[in-house]
Amino acid sequence: MKALDVLRSRQPWLITPEALDHFAARTAAFATGQLFRDDPPTHPLLNIDERIGIVRLHGPLIRRPSLIENWLFDAVSTEDAIAAVRQAATHEKIDAILLDIDSPGGTAMGTTELAEAVADASKEKFVYAYTGGLMCSAAYWVASQCDAIYASPSARVGSIGVIIPFLDTSEAFERAGLKMEVFASGKFKSIGTPGVALTEEQRELLHAEVAEIFGDFRAAVLARGRKIPDEAMEGQTFSARQAQRLNLAGMAKDRDAVLARLRRLHTGKVDTMARSIPHATMKTVEDQLSEALAQIKTFQTEAGERDYELKQLSEQLNEAKAELLAKEAELGSASQTHEAAVAELRQRLETDQAESREQLAGAKTEIDQLSQQVTGLTEANAQLAAREQDLEKRSALRAAQIAAESGSQTPAHVTPAGNHQPNPLPQSAAEVWNRQFQPAR
Repeated sequence: MKALDVLRSRQPWLITPEALDHFAARTAAFATGQLFRDDPPTHPLLNIDERIGIVRLHGPLIRRPSLIENWLFDAVSTEDAIAAVRQAATHEKIDAILLDIDSPGGTAMGTTELAEAVADASKEKFVYAYTGGLMCSAAYWVASQCDAIYASPSARVGSIGVIIPFLDTSEAFERAGLKMEVFASGKFKSIGTPGVALTEEQRELLHAEVAEIFGDFRAAVLARGRKIPDEAMEGQTFSARQAQRLNLAGMAKDRDAVLARLRRLHTGKVDTMARSIPHATMKTVEDQLSEALAQIKTFQTEAGERDYELKQLSEQLNEAKAELLAKEAELGSASQTHEAAVAELRQRLETDQAESREQLAGAKTEIDQLSQQVTGLTEANAQLAAREQDLEKRSALRAAQIAAESGSQTPAHVTPAGNHQPNPLPQSAAEVWNRQFQPAR
């Protein structure tokens, strides 16, 4: 069961993650006996419809799917698909080829070879790709080698990327009390061994493998001159309308519309064998009428397709116009908001400046007042110092007079003249002794 083994190993896939989840769920249901289904119907890969070879690619693309993989996933063998494409390219009753695709992708193995077979076929005949469902990852790689790609309005296109699923069971083994010992000849030989975690070097190897395959994928997608931006190649899928904007695919009403376009590429061919016969029978009126009716039908089909295309373009223009109007309104609102914010900031700045000027003027007034107070205090201090010196001189003179009158050499406690406050009470014996020599008043 190769694809199931790939799910548990380190093999790369070109597929949507949703499809991988679906595979895992169906595999688990099958393993537990919960999946029951009738045998899937078989379809030939190549059918011929009015000289158009239709190659049916419905299901995951796997190089050599087993019977169980076919039964579980409706897988398509890429080797069988290659044979069908090559047969259509050389078939004398086929003028053009259509790949009818409905696939989420598949394994990396076999995809490159199928894409190259399609590219070779496009050198011989016109090859178109169409999807009414999924054209993702490996399926888009294959479709990218066609002359034109079309998708119905409800289809999904893209998923350009590579994925390697790796199930780390080392913790599960540890919880179960199991320990896996591996004896390998190289540091990369044990990658994918159950119960063994990846080393950093092994992770780097897997990253390098993914990068290499993606480089080939990207180069193939851009090889036919499609201007696909890098941001559209990040593994995401797109609606048909988005895919058309990103140059991934064009839009078509349905598969019949694409078949009609392919047939128009060959309507100009002339049956030269009939003209070379000497007595060719002239066309009857009925034949001419039938041809005219066929041409009218073709013109009606073309008109319907062009009406559909015009309708799609009109819708896109209306959407673009609505987006532009929304952007314009958004910019206008942002401009008004910006102007209001600027006006508010200007008003706040003017208010702050006025308040700052008032505060500065008040501070200057306070400074002037403080300067005046300092000047007054300085003058008062000078006056007090001069008065103190004067009092000291008068005290000294008075003491000298008292000493001269009393004939004593001991200085007396003298109250300066002009000081009419009462003498303080003596505080010590020396002061009491000095009071004896004060003259009576």
